Amino acid sequence: MRLLSGFLAICFSAVSFAGALPNSPHLYVKGTAYMQVQPDTAIIRVAITEKDKSLPTAKKNVDEIMAKAIEISKTFGIKKEDIHADQLNIYRQTRYNRQTNQEEFEGFNVNRSLTVKLKDISRYPELLQAFVDSGINQFNNTEFAVENEGQFLDSLKKSAIKDAKKAAKELSQEFDVKIVRLYSVSFDPMQTPQRPYSRSASGLMQAEAANVKEAYNTGTIKLSAEVYAVYFIE
Repeated sequence: MRLLSGFLAICFSAVSFAGALPNSPHLYVKGTAYMQVQPDTAIIRVAITEKDKSLPTAKKNVDEIMAKAIEISKTFGIKKEDIHADQLNIYRQTRYNRQTNQEEFEGFNVNRSLTVKLKDISRYPELLQAFVDSGINQFNNTEFAVENEGQFLDSLKKSAIKDAKKAAKELSQEFDVKIVRLYSVSFDPMQTPQRPYSRSASGLMQAEAANVKEAYNTGTIKLSAEVYAVYFIE
């Protein structure tokens, strides 16, 4: 075995943690792929809160507004299984009166939350306005997602594997060594303090963005995949 091979073994693996890397000369490389995609799904979380000294009145108002919001959701093509209305939350509210040194009853706070998954993201601004018009008075947050993320990730993993192969070839050529065979491959990093060799992030996958109303620009979501490979060398 050439001196260079022994040198590479020291550089790339001198210490092996939990058997993650072999003791023989090897290359440890990382393949990466990513894409920027426009979200096609919005998970919207809203709520209705009412305050009244009469609990039945507060509950009635909340239930009526929630029923309207659910019906509105259906008109936007949201399926029943993508509409989740939580149970009532009721809080008795009091206020401390410094003059009388007593707690005074102010009313009941009644709250119900609603979560819907909108798959026609172009109608997102319209749905928000419809919720406002129905009486919804609390907007918690909206999570933008990609419905078919799994399909993208499958493609990204394949691209990451190709990138790892290129990285191994590039590194072996630079050090004038020969790749013998693949030792291991994983989509999680090895349990070792050694950093894998990786190529530049340029030239990786980029997805075309879909059109979304400019008033509610949802931005893009970065999807990525990484693969870690170890090759024996000589």
